[in-house]
Amino acid sequence: MAPKKTKFPPTTFFGQTKMTLAMLREMENQGILTPGLGRVPPEMDTYAKPREDKVVVFKDFFPAGLCFPLDPAVVDIFARYGVFLHHMTPNSFARVNPFMWLSKTCRLAPTTENFARVMRVHYQPKSISVRGSDGISTEMEPQYGCYTSAFQHTAPSPVGASKNKWPGDRSSFWFYHKVPLASETKRHPLVVQKLGIWATPRRLMWLASLRTKPS
Repeated sequence: MAPKKTKFPPTTFFGQTKMTLAMLREMENQGILTPGLGRVPPEMDTYAKPREDKVVVFKDFFPAGLCFPLDPAVVDIFARYGVFLHHMTPNSFARVNPFMWLSKTCRLAPTTENFARVMRVHYQPKSISVRGSDGISTEMEPQYGCYTSAFQHTAPSPVGASKNKWPGDRSSFWFYHKVPLASETKRHPLVVQKLGIWATPRRLMWLASLRTKPS
């Protein structure tokens, strides 16, 4: 009989960021970031507190393929699945990019429906150790860095080109990136100011498996 998996309590604790201003400037010098759009959080912040025009990202998202400004189709895809940028793993962008490239090369609209026909969002839970005010560490399940994009099992696909092993502390290199707000609503679909606890795992899996049936 297979051992029962341990369920850890959820947490929105990020921990103090290891991202520095020097790293941010280097990314700007390399043309990865537009100067002035990235911001390192205050040194003592251990929970992300993005403003109304900021999203939470991780340093390793960018070598994996994340690029700002975001294509509107990418924004729609994330909104359709009910996930935000900080939920994703770096490999998510290594998979979304080929979809966008193939769609535009073949002159097909990169819509959420087309994405759902060939791609899925896979939930990969993990655990981290969180030290409480009493000095005792507890294993908890972080509410970030746990979703990745993958091809549907039934869909023909190119050979996957993604990195199997990212640094274990990759989630420690978090920072904010500015996004444009809609002129009417003064909002952006991928901005969430309060990073709350997700819904139940069953509902998360349902959201991740959303798929439009071919007509």
